[in-house]
Amino acid sequence: MINLLPYETKKEVRAARMNISLVRYIVLIGICIVFLAAISVAVYIELVSSKTSAENATTANEVKANGYSAVQTEIATFRNNLSTTKTILSQSVDYSSIMIQIAQLLPPGVVLDNLTLSTATIGTPIVLSAHAANNNDALALKDSFSRSSLFTGVSILTLTNTSGANADTTYPIAVTLNVTINKEAAE
Repeated sequence: MINLLPYETKKEVRAARMNISLVRYIVLIGICIVFLAAISVAVYIELVSSKTSAENATTANEVKANGYSAVQTEIATFRNNLSTTKTILSQSVDYSSIMIQIAQLLPPGVVLDNLTLSTATIGTPIVLSAHAANNNDALALKDSFSRSSLFTGVSILTLTNTSGANADTTYPIAVTLNVTINKEAAE
């Protein structure tokens, strides 16, 4: 086929086709821009909605947390009381168990005259007075206390015979011992 159109007409036809393609591209780009703008608006609306719901949830959680502040205060108070109790119990001395241990260490024929226990006497030398039926029982008392882990530094201070008009005939020997009650054995 022979193209008999003049050169200028051919040029204008080509330019018209190019213009139609450009118009199509411009319309397509416009549609894409509108589509992207619509997506951007939808995303923005969703973000604003999420932000509002997150703020509402935060406010609700803060209200709940304020409701739990009384419980948290009680927990802190309870924790402090527990630590105070632990401190007190770790420093406490079970005097009844000490007395039972001492009673178990007394040999037959020996009675204690007095026994004073306090936190000041634990770990420091104290004087115990006792009466025994004879000298052997008094020495058995010293040996029994010396072998025990409850006492350290056991020594006899005095050993006297109190027989006389007003003396006890069952336990005539008075013995005075110097002993130290171990802190570890007392716990």
